[in-house]
Amino acid sequence: MSVTSEKINLDGVRLSFPHLYQAKSFTKGQDPKFQATFLLDPSDKAHAKAIKEIKAESKRIVVEAFGEKPKGLKRCYGLAKDHDKKKDYEGYEGMFYIATSNTTRPVLVDRKRKPVDEADGILYAGVYVNTVITLWCQDHEVGGKGVNANLRIVQFMKPGEAFGNAPAKADEELTDVDDDDGDADDDWDDDD
Repeated sequence: MSVTSEKINLDGVRLSFPHLYQAKSFTKGQDPKFQATFLLDPSDKAHAKAIKEIKAESKRIVVEAFGEKPKGLKRCYGLAKDHDKKKDYEGYEGMFYIATSNTTRPVLVDRKRKPVDEADGILYAGVYVNTVITLWCQDHEVGGKGVNANLRIVQFMKPGEAFGNAPAKADEELTDVDDDDGDADDDWDDDD
């Protein structure tokens, strides 16, 4: 029996490590998955409320699945603290994070709920989004017992400063080329 939480809406969170357009395997033998991590600011009232909801739903489904909190329970969320290597990731220090995945591609939309694709370039690491997730319990012979999060929907909310390798922007990084700067039909010759 699979135990799953109610849907949880997270609004105005930062997107990190997005793999939204193509499923990817991160370890040998793993089924390819769509993945994303979301960052919540515990000092923000709305985010603090969402963090409480995540923890409460997690506790509820763990009790339903296992009867009590098992020792060594793994969770897909936490606070990036000084002893945690995650705090060294750009944008993580002091933030609450929740890692999500799904074998089914999530619904990806803009502010008007119109579908977006990778070419639109609006869902990148660092952007602010709204998302819908669910939590579920695992009891795996290799991975042990844990709480995971299903990635359902990602909606662009507003731009944010990109983390790490920001997408290239031709209009900001290049200048226009005048027609008289060269003839595109010139033969290129290796003998020059």
